[in-house]
Amino acid sequence: MTLAQLALLAQAELIGFGEVEIHAVTDLAQAHPHALVMVADVLRVPEADASTAGALLVGPGAPPTQKPALRARNVRAAFARVLAAFAPAPQPPAGVHPAAVVAADAQLGPDVTIGPCAVIESQVIIGPRTRVLAGATVGARARIGASSILHPGVTIYPDCVVGDRVIIHSGVVIGSDGFGYATEDGVHLKIPHLGRVVIEDDVEIGANTTIDRGTLGETRIGRGTKIDNLVQVAHNVSIGEGAILVAQVGVGGSATIGPGAMLAGQSGVVDHQAVGARAIVLGRSGVTKDVPPGAMVSGFPARDHHEELRVQAAVRRLSDLIARVEALEARLASRQRGSRRTRS
Repeated sequence: MTLAQLALLAQAELIGFGEVEIHAVTDLAQAHPHALVMVADVLRVPEADASTAGALLVGPGAPPTQKPALRARNVRAAFARVLAAFAPAPQPPAGVHPAAVVAADAQLGPDVTIGPCAVIESQVIIGPRTRVLAGATVGARARIGASSILHPGVTIYPDCVVGDRVIIHSGVVIGSDGFGYATEDGVHLKIPHLGRVVIEDDVEIGANTTIDRGTLGETRIGRGTKIDNLVQVAHNVSIGEGAILVAQVGVGGSATIGPGAMLAGQSGVVDHQAVGARAIVLGRSGVTKDVPPGAMVSGFPARDHHEELRVQAAVRRLSDLIARVEALEARLASRQRGSRRTRS
């Protein structure tokens, strides 16, 4: 593929000779004359320009280069588009594998792939071009949209809904019961969960994530949201469009995550709390009360990030402050003893 062709795919400006052939995208250490190298750090552009790379992918603030280059407004987005051109998703042949189990009343759209040992239960509806790979299970009455992919070992419980172009990685469980019990006389009585999970279009869910069904209503994941590995989303949670949940996040029951919000790794949201639109919860923070739209919070309990930084700075000074207070107390006690001796 020529650099000029990649410029169109990447939605980037072509600088220099566009006919150079690009066979791969590599990092700087593996550069070669037919490689395109992304240089996100402008300070490394001279080093990349002196390398054996055939061309560079740079951002708008990059200095001029001797090599041909693609200059993109959003260098990471352009990088993603270029990588997609060189690493297209594998396309297993359409059809039902002989080792799959598909209910007689399941409805499979055109060009659907059902892999070995997959199970499609009664009244399931699967849209065109969707792939359900080895060992995945789709429970009764569930609906899967078009051009989605369920990687090996995914479990979709009954009555759940998955939209179009959804990617669900191995080990994900969609629609398991929420953690709900009523305790009476020391005995924990299970509360049945009769709701469902709705995954809207263009969502991606990382490996071994779990999303619980609603108690009565639904748990909903908004369009375009991206969820990392090992995330727990509890019953009746509502996540808006375009949110980001990073690895090991936990969201308590009936919490609300607004559109475009970001929850960094190992952060948590307590039951019934709300994180506003485009808010950012930094890593290992615990949200115990509502977070306003656009806010950035950190710490436990989570508070305004700048306030938390001041608190942490004060905490780091505590040992010095304690030592100073103890020294002052010792001096005061010494003076008091001297004063008593003088009076006597």
